[in-house]
This record gives sequence, C-alpha cells and structure tokens, in this order.
Amino acid sequence: MKLFFDVLIFLLLAPVLFIFAYQNGYLDAYVPEDAVPADPFIRAELTQATSGSDLSRRIDKALDAGNFDDATMYADIADYMGATIEPGTAARLAREKTLTSTAMRNTGSFFEGVVTGEGSDTASFMGAITSDLTVVGDVRDIGSEGTKLINGQEYSQFVLGLSVVGLAATTATIATGGGALPAKIGVSLIKISKKAGTLTIRFTRDLTRMLGEAVNFERLGRTLKEVNLTDSAATRHAIADYANGVSMARLTPVFKDVAALEKSVGPAETVRLLKYVENGDDLAHITKMSGKLGTKTRGIIELTGKTSLRAFKTVANLILWAAGWAWALIAAVGAGFVGSLRRRFRRRRAA
Repeated sequence: MKLFFDVLIFLLLAPVLFIFAYQNGYLDAYVPEDAVPADPFIRAELTQATSGSDLSRRIDKALDAGNFDDATMYADIADYMGATIEPGTAARLAREKTLTSTAMRNTGSFFEGVVTGEGSDTASFMGAITSDLTVVGDVRDIGSEGTKLINGQEYSQFVLGLSVVGLAATTATIATGGGALPAKIGVSLIKISKKAGTLTIRFTRDLTRMLGEAVNFERLGRTLKEVNLTDSAATRHAIADYANGVSMARLTPVFKDVAALEKSVGPAETVRLLKYVENGDDLAHITKMSGKLGTKTRGIIELTGKTSLRAFKTVANLILWAAGWAWALIAAVGAGFVGSLRRRFRRRRAA
C-alpha cells in the first residue's frame, strides 16, 4: 500500500516539478520551448482573468466607440476559451459584420491612410502601407521632413531616416524580384507606428541609433538642398540614387520580424502590438506568440499581462488546467452515477 501511495504522489508531483524546472529555465538545454503546448495554460489563465459576460461588456463598449477590430478580437477570445457571449451582444456584432456595414466603414478609412500615412483601424493602416509600398508615402515624408532639415527647423530624424531606408528597400525589392518586400513592409509599419504613437521610447531610441548608423544625415542634407522637394519625381530620383549607399544590415532583421508579425495579425494589430515592444527580444516573443494566437494576441496580452508563450507555462496555470480537467471528470462521473440511480429507480417502480 505504501508503494501505491508513493507512486501516486510521484505521478501528482512530477508534472508540477517539471513545469517549475521548465519555468525557471533549468531544462532549456533539454526541452525545446515548443515541446510544452501553450494553449491549455493560456485558457487556464484567461478563465481567471475574464468571462463571457465580461467579454460581452468589452465588445459592446468597443462597438459603442466604433472600434470594430477590438469587438471582433474579444469575440475571438470568447470562442477560443469556450465562453458564451450574451445573445444581444452577439446579434449586434453580427449586424456590424454585414457586407454593407463593412464597406461603409472601410472605404473612407482606406483613403485617409493613403493620403495622410496615418490611421486608427485596419483599413486606414492598409491605406498607409499601400502609399508607402508605392513610394508615395516615402517621397511625401522626405519632402515634409527634408524641407525642415534644410531650413534648419526641428525635424523628425526618425521619420526621415525611415523614409530614406524605405526607398532603399523599394530598390532592393525590385532588384531581388520581391525578395526584400518583408523589409519594406517592416519599414512602413514602424513609420506608421511612430506616427500613431505606439512605439515605445526605448525601442524608438534603439531604432534611431541604428538609423543614424545607416543614414549619413549630413550628406543627406546636402543632397536635399540640391533638389526641388516640391517635385515628387525629382525627389524620388535624387534620394533613390543616394539610398544606394545606405547600409541596412542591422535594420533588416528588425524589419523582417515586424513583417512576420504583420503576416500573423495584420497591419492594424501590428501597429497596436508594438506598444509592448521594448527591444528585439520582446519583438521576437510577441511575433512568436502572434503566430500561435493570431489576432487574439493583443487582447490576451491586455487581459493577462503576459507577452510571451513561455510566461503562461507556470505551475499555477498547470494546477488550474488540471483542476479544470478534474472538475470535468468529477462532473461526468457524477452525471453517470445520478443517471444510474434514476434508471434503477424507474426499474423498481416498473416492477
């Protein structure tokens, strides 16, 4: 009997000890991060952080504010964790998903993004990216910030540098038959994020330092003085020649990570998620998390405060997950037992 209890205790403690060692990095050399599935741990923590009624309230609040992207995100989280949205909220969300409502919501936003290079929703961010991918946005920003530079006014070295690098990435994209497109997308998204105010101070500082190494701003100023910046074609031609000497070696990996994030969650969510990025490691963690969770990523971060898949894999969440399974098992056994008693009772009455 003692052996039985020893084995039982070991079987109960082994998973807890394993997760404790994994969580603290003791098994990094032996257990790949992907070897432990994240979904059960994430669902366990979400169950503690929110509920169907809470998510319904968040959806209604988002729809009241015109934030359709947020409303959809919270609905996706509810579906992911198996929570039930209140009927009235579900019906309201369904109405907003109709073709007519979607078209009316997106058309104006898209052109706003094309013209201004800024946005607040998926359609406007797509417009802003479109303008940059066609170099219209880069030339527009070079003309705006470059004019300030040559006039001795305060200008955004960050936006100007990114615009020059953007033209360099455009040239590389054409030269490689599209191979450099991820870098170009990354440039555009970072520039849009800066304008939207979602880039953290630390990440902006790191990127500014790398841009200073890539772009010689003193030489750039001399080049800009020789160009009529109101002439878009002339500006593009002059900067395209200058951009051939821009070194993108240190910047390209960052741009590619941002592009990978965009591929998982779309442009609008990428811009919003960058507010959680302080450095390259944060970007890598959130990019990996988004590859698993898609457009639910930001909502799950907001609800739980966790910005990496590994952060969910804790002893506490293991116990919550196990407790959920134990409760389900007890409920199933209880239901079977009650059903058995009812059948016996009916047979006795029939006899």
